[in-house]
Amino acid sequence: MRPSGKHVLEFKHITKIYGDHKVIDAFSANLLRGEHICLMGRNGAGKTTLLKSLLANYPGLADKDFELDSGSVFWGHEAQIGYFPQDVGATIEHGLTVAEWLHRWKPDAHVEDIRGILGQMLFSGEEGDKQTKALSGGEQARLAFCKLILTKPNILIFDEPTNHLDLEAINALNIALQRYEGTVLLVTHDHDLIDEVATRLWVFHEDSIEDFQGPYAEWKGKHN
Repeated sequence: MRPSGKHVLEFKHITKIYGDHKVIDAFSANLLRGEHICLMGRNGAGKTTLLKSLLANYPGLADKDFELDSGSVFWGHEAQIGYFPQDVGATIEHGLTVAEWLHRWKPDAHVEDIRGILGQMLFSGEEGDKQTKALSGGEQARLAFCKLILTKPNILIFDEPTNHLDLEAINALNIALQRYEGTVLLVTHDHDLIDEVATRLWVFHEDSIEDFQGPYAEWKGKHN
């Protein structure tokens, strides 16, 4: 993994309105390399909307149907993003085997390396020859993780990655994120994951976003 610059992301006055509802109201923040930020709040509070806002001008990851109403987003030097959206299945093309799909992201990778990464995520032996269209939700999620292992981005953006994972896979993700030296933005309702991964929190309240510069236990202590 090539490290990003020290200043990973700066955004100012991000605003997004749906109809009469201002989902995000002039939110600004700076991110430094290595911060692990968890986005917390009820469903529909705007967590996914904020992620889409931050990716709105990022080549290859911007949602073509999404536009910011106002605000500016600046990604820093050497920022390389690995994105895991809520609907991860929509990012996996059909008509390929699992191994073929993964190989496309790094054509110069050796077949042994591809098989090794698939094996790490529990695609053993012949499962690499499985058709992508036949994958379950959990298998789609695991294959998306394989892509991140292969491409080694220095920024990870996860939107509810545990939805289709069993406990073993969630524990593996937890450990991997704790060890990850790059920058993380993570949307999850899993409080154990938040407690062990987050160095900073963006907490979505009814009409504002709280930028808490500290871990979950500290935030909880102040709000109990």
